[in-house]
Amino acid sequence: MKLLLVDDNKSITNMLDKFLTMKGHDCTKSLDARNALSIMSREKFDIIMLDLAMPEFSGYDFLNELEKNGKLKEQNIIVLTASSITTEQSNDLLKRGIKSCLKKPVTTEILLKVISSLG
Repeated sequence: MKLLLVDDNKSITNMLDKFLTMKGHDCTKSLDARNALSIMSREKFDIIMLDLAMPEFSGYDFLNELEKNGKLKEQNIIVLTASSITTEQSNDLLKRGIKSCLKKPVTTEILLKVISSLG
C-alpha cells in the first residue's frame, strides 16, 4: 500500500518509514502538514498517518483543510499522536471520517492490524 507519513518528529517518521517499507509498503514522508497537502495534490495515497501536534500548521489544520475542500471522508486517515487526546476528541475525529486514532507509543502489531484493515 502507498502511505503518507505526516509527523514533525524526524526520528519517528524515519523509523516508521523503515519499518513499513520492510513490511512491503511504499512510504512518502512529510515533516510538515502543509507540505503533506501539497504532496496529496500530486499523488494519491491508500493511507495517511497523521500526527496532530505539529507547529504552525497542525494535524487539526490539515484535517480542517481537507474537510473544507470536501475531501476528508475520501481519505483513509490514521491519527497517530503522542498528544493527550480525550475519548470525546477521539470519537469526534472518528465521526468526521478518521478511520483510527492511535496513541504513541503503539505496538507494531496494532499498527499493522489497523493498516491491513484499511487495505
